Amino acid sequence: MKADWERYDKVVQRDNEGNPINNLTIDTCNLSDEKNMGIHLQGLAQRTDTHGLYQRIGEVYGFPISIISERVLADGVEKVQNRFVVEGNYKYKYNNGQLAMADTHAACMNFVNALERIPGIIAQYEEKTAKQKADLPILQGIIAKTWGKEDELKQLKSELAALDRKIAAELAPKHDENDGEEVKPDTQQQQSVKVVEPPGQATDNKKSMVAEPIGNYKKSCIPMAVISNYASHGIHNVGRKL
Repeated sequence: MKADWERYDKVVQRDNEGNPINNLTIDTCNLSDEKNMGIHLQGLAQRTDTHGLYQRIGEVYGFPISIISERVLADGVEKVQNRFVVEGNYKYKYNNGQLAMADTHAACMNFVNALERIPGIIAQYEEKTAKQKADLPILQGIIAKTWGKEDELKQLKSELAALDRKIAAELAPKHDENDGEEVKPDTQQQQSVKVVEPPGQATDNKKSMVAEPIGNYKKSCIPMAVISNYASHGIHNVGRKL
C-alpha cells in the first residue's frame, strides 16, 4: 500500500485547496465532461452483470478501474449489485465500492477518493500491527508454558481406559462351565436292571422279577398235546431230544 501511495502521490494533480483533480478516463465511451461521464458510470452500475468477475472499465492516474457484479438478497429477492474498485497492489474502494446514483460529480470522484484513503488504511494497519507486536511476547510465553495438568490428564485417561474394560467385561455374555463339552451317558445307568413288582403283594414278600428281552431265550416251547401224542406211541424223552 505504501508503494501504491507513493506512485499515486507523484502523479496526482491538486487544486489550490489541495483537493485532487479528477483524471478519469472510461474505456467504453469518449466522453470527457464530468456530468455525462457520471451518467455513463451510473448506467454501468445499473445494467452491468460480470457474473462475479472483475471487468475493467477505465483508469485514473494510471490505476485500472474495474467493476464486479455480486448476487445479493434484498427483501427476499435476489438481485445484482455492482461494486467499483481501483486496482494496485490491493483493491481500493470508496463507499464500499458503490457509486452515488443521485450525484454525477460524486460518481466520477469515487475512484480518486478511493486512492486518497490509502494513507488512512496504512495507519490503521500499522496501529493493528503495533498492538500485535506488543502482544507477541505474551502469546509466545503462553505457547511455551508447560500445562500443569498434563500428569492429571494422563491419570484420568488411564482410569477411563480401565473403566471401559470393566464395563465391557460386565456386558459380555456369560457361559456355563459345561459349555462346549460333550455330555457322555452314564454306563452304570444303562446297565441297571429294571425291577417289576407284581401288584397286590406285601412289600416284604415281594419277589423280584427280572424283565429280560425275549431274544435271550433260544429254546422253543412244545405244546403238551404233542408230547402226549408221542408218549402214546411209545416215544419217550421227546422233550429232551427236541
